[in-house]
Amino acid sequence: MHTVRAGFALVPVVVAVLLTGCAGGGSNSSSGVSNAAGSAADAKREGTAPKAMEPGAPGSAPQQIKLSAPAARAVVYTASMEVETSDVEAAVTRAKALVTQAGGHVANENATTDPVGASITFKIPAERYGTVLDGLSHRLGTRRALRQEAEDVTEAVADVESRVRSAEAALKSFRKLLDRAGTVAEVINVEREISQRQADLEALQAKRRALAEQTGFATVTVRIEPTPKAAARPGGGFTGGLRSGWAAFVGALSALAVALGWLLPFLGALALIGVPVWRLSRLRRWPRRPRTETRDLSDREPAGQDPR
Repeated sequence: MHTVRAGFALVPVVVAVLLTGCAGGGSNSSSGVSNAAGSAADAKREGTAPKAMEPGAPGSAPQQIKLSAPAARAVVYTASMEVETSDVEAAVTRAKALVTQAGGHVANENATTDPVGASITFKIPAERYGTVLDGLSHRLGTRRALRQEAEDVTEAVADVESRVRSAEAALKSFRKLLDRAGTVAEVINVEREISQRQADLEALQAKRRALAEQTGFATVTVRIEPTPKAAARPGGGFTGGLRSGWAAFVGALSALAVALGWLLPFLGALALIGVPVWRLSRLRRWPRRPRTETRDLSDREPAGQDPR
């Protein structure tokens, strides 16, 4: 019984000790909070950040730095190239195969036989533009010329997108207003506005599609021509001179034959007209003399002479 009573007597003492400890801890915590608040206020007045907020300080949360990705640029690529090759048809086939494999297509093609040559305009995906252009430069023949252009149309694309959104919002508002129109005149006016807004929106959408086509596909024009043949130079000495002279003689005869063939129809027509005129002029110049009778006086007998 005494032991139990002693235990009950110690309970108030333990509770008092525990309450004293909690009060001390609470005072320490509150003082810590007040100290932190005071430090923050002092730092704010002095223009410096408290150490507890500095990166890497104990108790501070790790800060994540977010870098915004650069906006994609809208660029229109165009190029023109001149290539010489010994086989124009094979080069044209090879060029079409290169572009088709890259996802492009032929936009325009012109081919001539005299002189032999071809001009092809390709549409190539913008992301494959550099690779395909390099292949066309080295796999068709000898590249003689290359011109490239790049036009940045990012602002134009953004402007068209903004105007399309505004036109769509305005059109939506007018359609809602049409439902609330109370008179025929109001309905007619609103419908007229809707028609105008719809036409403006379609024009903007067409411009947006054109810009998307220009920026999505590069335009490359390739002109393919045959390699010019070098002129054969005659050898020196007697053989070379003889060959040159014979070639000149044959050329002169050919030129003479061509000239004669060209003049022959005119000479024939001139002969048909000129010969009769010439004969007629001769007849008029020398008229025929009249015939005179000549008598042989020796055959006549003299008068009064005996024939015996």
